Amino acid sequence: MTNRRELLLGAAAAGLTTAAVASAQNKPAARSTGRIRVVELGEQQSLETLRFAERPRPTPARDQALVRVACSSLNARDIGIAQNIFFGKKPTTRIPLSEGAGEVIAVGEDVRNVKVGDRVTGCHYANWQDGRWYQDNFEADIGNTLDGWLGEEVLMPARTLARLPDAVSYETAATLASSAVTVWHALYHVARIKAGDIVLSLGTGGVSTWGTQLARAAGARVVVTSSSDDKLERMRALGADAGVNYRMTPEWGKAVLDATGGRGVDIVLENVGRATLDQSMNACAENATIVLIGTGPLPKELPRMPGVYQKNLTLKAISNGSRRMLEELLQAIAVNKLEGVIEQEFAFADAVEAYRFMRDGSRLGKVLIRHRAA
Repeated sequence: MTNRRELLLGAAAAGLTTAAVASAQNKPAARSTGRIRVVELGEQQSLETLRFAERPRPTPARDQALVRVACSSLNARDIGIAQNIFFGKKPTTRIPLSEGAGEVIAVGEDVRNVKVGDRVTGCHYANWQDGRWYQDNFEADIGNTLDGWLGEEVLMPARTLARLPDAVSYETAATLASSAVTVWHALYHVARIKAGDIVLSLGTGGVSTWGTQLARAAGARVVVTSSSDDKLERMRALGADAGVNYRMTPEWGKAVLDATGGRGVDIVLENVGRATLDQSMNACAENATIVLIGTGPLPKELPRMPGVYQKNLTLKAISNGSRRMLEELLQAIAVNKLEGVIEQEFAFADAVEAYRFMRDGSRLGKVLIRHRAA
């Protein structure tokens, strides 16, 4: 398959009273009848101020669906949100996490796109259904400005939900809304990937594991970077064609050029930020596209931007993707029989431990929280 079209052809909650905050170990108490357990952000001073709470089971409003959550997963931004370093402090009762999947168990009046019994996941920005990006989409951001997936049952704006193909598991679906949709947007909507392209992806998290699989599905080659030779070997097993250890090779842009026989890469999934942009540009072929999806801190000095004019490079920043992109991605995953790469799985009762592992652990792929048997 050579492009997106061919891939596709192949294929505010009710009852917010906090009834019971968990013990100092951040473990949920036994649930009372007719009530649900959730994780709340709390005071957002550290991961230790995340808290379990019990609430009345909510009833969906006119534009909402109630989802019994099977799995959710963590992203780097979730650590920042819990520590109040991501776009300001949230209400203490906010439920975090932008990625999750489950079964619809109730819908509000006039909801038509999903029904009771549907297996679903949801897009990151509830109001971005299709078309161009507008900054107003930040106002309805699941797990940030709106409640997210980290509960036994959660209310979602029905418009954000997409039905899962039978071939897509809850585990895989729970890894898509941030990492994978962003990659889909970058590769298939911005860079217009085609067979024979070479893609560079930085690191070995959700963006790189999904980037490797989706690029290979289009007939492209993939180069990845990591500070760990072991992780590079694991990425090769996933489908990467070459890897560069940036810790051992600080001028890794040239090493990527060498790994491509001096040709350079056509597409860069720049998921770090300005700190790596110089080397990403050094790795590029002429007319390459660098898609900026990093959220790292900005350096004191701007990058030198080597070769941006000489190579006629295109730099494009993106923010995640629309619901239509999510639906395209789901079909591509089903047709190509792809699965999310899970580094570690935690039970819902150990959700705070999952946060700590995400913050401190050396990982490849995603950190999954299992809410119930899938």
